[in-house]
Amino acid sequence: MKHIIYKSEKEKNGTTNIAECALGCKQHSTNKHIWLCYAKNMGELAKEEAKHHDEDDEDPVTVHQLNAWRNTYYHQHITNTLMNIAKGSHLLEIGAGSGNDAKPLFPEYYLTLTDVSSKTLNRTYHRLQQSGAPIEDIQFIACDGEHLPFADNQFGGVFMVATFHHFEHPERGINEVHRVLTSGGTVILGVEPNKTYFKLIHIFQHILFKLTHTDTEHISKADAEMEGFSYKELTKLIDTKNWQEIDIKPMWFLTGFLHYKSEFLYRAFKLKKRITIPPSIEKIVVALDEFLFKLPGIKHLCWHWIIFAKKK
Repeated sequence: MKHIIYKSEKEKNGTTNIAECALGCKQHSTNKHIWLCYAKNMGELAKEEAKHHDEDDEDPVTVHQLNAWRNTYYHQHITNTLMNIAKGSHLLEIGAGSGNDAKPLFPEYYLTLTDVSSKTLNRTYHRLQQSGAPIEDIQFIACDGEHLPFADNQFGGVFMVATFHHFEHPERGINEVHRVLTSGGTVILGVEPNKTYFKLIHIFQHILFKLTHTDTEHISKADAEMEGFSYKELTKLIDTKNWQEIDIKPMWFLTGFLHYKSEFLYRAFKLKKRITIPPSIEKIVVALDEFLFKLPGIKHLCWHWIIFAKKK
């Protein structure tokens, strides 16, 4: 097993001892499996996100209905791409959240799971432990995705799901990903919002907050401020100078209206449970979306993007 190398102020080629990392990493006070590696120059938005997710202990699997077919279909694309990476490689997840996307990768890969929230990582640690994952072989590091503690060229794959739009400086984040990837390494940015819709949502969010009884004191500041990415913006961030085999896939057109309408009704009418859409209907609508995405221009009407690329 190849050891991960961390940035070091003393050693030119870095150090395998995380306690000697240049970011001043230290162990979590109650869970020694978690290391805190926060950069001194971590941005204010990242600090706000860490605070929010420390306090927000809702299960993302339930909140976002990650087990619904309309989600598992696309998350499986992410898993399949990662599983094409050579077995035994080191993979890095930024914004690990619930650990839902990491689960299928055990035990074929060595996983480093990061999140800006140390308490989220602690919850993820216990979820994975209960699921029987080889917890001793997983690294848990609380850090900011724009300031990773790792030395250059450490991971065969880096992935993040519904995370990239939380970055205050997306270009800095993608540069960090490029830096820590090995040559030919894979990056996946999953479930990133499309500006076509989310810019409008941002404009009218104060009305939506009222209609859905949203407590604005307890929401993600990054989610509230973001507008998502257009296809053109993504091609500038993931450029052909630094990346190859770039594939920007659309996710959800009609399915997005179905998903967000049901979520709106759940919140607006304070329903006891989220609305469950039968898998048979989900499959039909997703299949229709996939057909429509083949038509000229329709992909720009998707609700989300999934981006795949390899480092040159």
